Amino acid sequence: MKRGLFRTTDTFLGECARVHEDAGDAFPYLRPDLYRLLGFQPPYEDLPLVSAPLQEQR
Repeated sequence: MKRGLFRTTDTFLGECARVHEDAGDAFPYLRPDLYRLLGFQPPYEDLPLVSAPLQEQR
């Protein structure tokens, strides 16, 4: 199963989804249109939103 982890905003891509490393070439971020087209789960709109500064603290 192709999984999304959360939504965020990237300085290059803009709004995007962080995806699991099992996504292969799609890892680590996908634009919303590609996320939907490639059939990732859960639906893009259901992913939690994580702000960019919080993301950088990983």
